[in-house]
Amino acid sequence: MKRDEFLESGYVPEFIQWLETKLDKPGTFEHSFYLEKAGKEWRCGCLYEAFQAYWWPFSLIDPVSGEKVSGEGFEETFAFLTRLAEAFRRSVGEGDVAATQQCALAALEWGGALPKNRERILEMGPRICSYFRDVSHRLDLAKVTLGDHYDIRSNAGFTKLHFLLVDDLIMYDGRVGAAMGFLLPRFCEEKGLEAVPDSLRFSFGRDRGDKPGSSKYHRRDPSDGPYRFPEFTGDRWRHLNDNIKASWLLKAVADSTGSRFKELPQEPLLNKRLTALQSALFMLGYDVRTGVDSARPA
Repeated sequence: MKRDEFLESGYVPEFIQWLETKLDKPGTFEHSFYLEKAGKEWRCGCLYEAFQAYWWPFSLIDPVSGEKVSGEGFEETFAFLTRLAEAFRRSVGEGDVAATQQCALAALEWGGALPKNRERILEMGPRICSYFRDVSHRLDLAKVTLGDHYDIRSNAGFTKLHFLLVDDLIMYDGRVGAAMGFLLPRFCEEKGLEAVPDSLRFSFGRDRGDKPGSSKYHRRDPSDGPYRFPEFTGDRWRHLNDNIKASWLLKAVADSTGSRFKELPQEPLLNKRLTALQSALFMLGYDVRTGVDSARPA
């Protein structure tokens, strides 16, 4: 299935239209939870407010300047990632192995995904540039089709690297997947659907610290009554295909929106409007439970 086929399939056009009308409408997606790392309650009333409340602290050495960079808000994050994307694409294109490794490791460190992926990057050795050149061509959203994308690694770390390389490809991690699942039951209920349409059954991923039996194990499982969603853990084909589908879908929303997200540009290198939508979902998906389960611990 190609992009236009997906965007015209099943209930996808209706979901895009439904979501676009609700992006900045107060009270449409009211949600709150205790954000442990920040030590505070987090809340939003719509996706635009979730974007405004974006929070992801980082502090690391910028491989471009060699200087320490830090921040926690969207603007600081977007500025850093834009510089990193420029350097990453340039190093991959020029075949600079050392610079490509440095950029990849910096992106993984920024995203909190370095521990499990550091060795994977280093083990690529001299072929790292050819690997990412191949990925950038094969994941071109205007040409890619859904299916078995052999030899393309897909996890919560590598989606960040693909985001830096490929125009309009979002970072699809467990939190973004959980947020998609948070929205869809509401759409299905309004449309009177008894189950989530297959084309919109996005997968989610648990945080690596959420062990079975722990109080947090279900915090990113958006399944609600008859509306069920799968995990992408251990299924890289599902993860990558959902990454592609979510990118197609959110780009269509970004293109058509009349909401306040429209104030943000969509120019390359990185699409700021699309990244803002993704960031809103990232925050929403931290904990998709409702009620007492997501409240501050006693």
